[in-house]
Amino acid sequence: MRQQITHRAVGVAALTIAFGLGISACAPPGVAEGEAQEDVRGEVELQADETAEGFDLEALVEAAQQEGPITIYDETGKVTQIAEAFTEKYGIDAEGVKIETNAIDKVKRESASGNIIADILAISEPPAVYTELLRDEVLTNWVPGDVYDQLPEEARYPYLTSGNWLWWSYNTEAYGDTCPVSNIWELTDEEWTGKVAIPDPEARAMYTNIWNQSARDHADAWEDAYEKLYGEPLETDEETAFHEWLKRLAQNSPAVFKSDEEVSEAVGAPGQEDAPIGQMAAAKYRNNDEKGYQLAPCTGLDPYVAGPMPQTMGYVTQTESPNAAKLYIHFATSQEGMEFIMPDGKRSYDPRVVAPEDAHELDPLISAEVQPFSTSYMEDDFMKTVSWQDFWRSSR
Repeated sequence: MRQQITHRAVGVAALTIAFGLGISACAPPGVAEGEAQEDVRGEVELQADETAEGFDLEALVEAAQQEGPITIYDETGKVTQIAEAFTEKYGIDAEGVKIETNAIDKVKRESASGNIIADILAISEPPAVYTELLRDEVLTNWVPGDVYDQLPEEARYPYLTSGNWLWWSYNTEAYGDTCPVSNIWELTDEEWTGKVAIPDPEARAMYTNIWNQSARDHADAWEDAYEKLYGEPLETDEETAFHEWLKRLAQNSPAVFKSDEEVSEAVGAPGQEDAPIGQMAAAKYRNNDEKGYQLAPCTGLDPYVAGPMPQTMGYVTQTESPNAAKLYIHFATSQEGMEFIMPDGKRSYDPRVVAPEDAHELDPLISAEVQPFSTSYMEDDFMKTVSWQDFWRSSR
């Protein structure tokens, strides 16, 4: 029988400032109906190899090499390279499959039918993973024992394997070295009508997850930014200052694109004199070299230059290769594995894993100018997805 070591894995703890992990205050007893309430998780039982004293890499490798092959569902195309490097290092066949939409539903269907294809899921939707997969034991959360103590507590369950952000970005050819806006509310003004580009917020839940955390945890920051820009307090009938900002943005004729790849073209393509401002993952900054785009983050944007969309990774509970799956997670989140994705602006929550270079000077912004991410209200973030999409549609 596998040894189980019980740890209280969720609660108020020290933060990793560099990643803006936020721990929101517990909701008071008797909260009003509809008010967000912190997830009730009780105690999380750790497997023995999730502890420093129980983790043995050599033993894990030996056990993993008796298993396989394995398949990984991941939203990044780099998964094929990571899987190939894993196979080359350990001799275990691994297939990386890029899957951006419906990955969670696919894993659920496979588990319900017993026809397991994916052994590992990596996705930037921690609220959905927590609510639909972890709680129903479709997916198993596993943090390598030589990593667990290095992580801030809120990155342990769900295991946040890499930080990623949706960056407000501009065209340096059109506007020079300084972003043409310094306050998020400027994007709701007439000057920027029809000149804000965003990926379709109805395409991925990670976008509305950002919105929900903005409204629940950071509405004061939006309210303060409004007063700084206009010199008077915000008056609104909306629930929060963020709701008011989003409504005004929706009413200002933003250009909505299928993906942030299309946003990067709209914003960064050369030869524009009046380019839009847009939101995209930092991975799109590679288009500067590959396509001649002129993209840069809006440094100094008040209140935040980027919203968080961290990735979580776990293994399918019914996999026939749990040790091979664990070894892949260990590899993919190590310095060696992370070097495939860190050039795309992704960062590890393990402080020992460091980006070899910071071509777009994102690290100082990650430390001080991005919106924090909370894992304390995962169910609330998940359940509010549809209502945020409805709010967006009704506001346009």
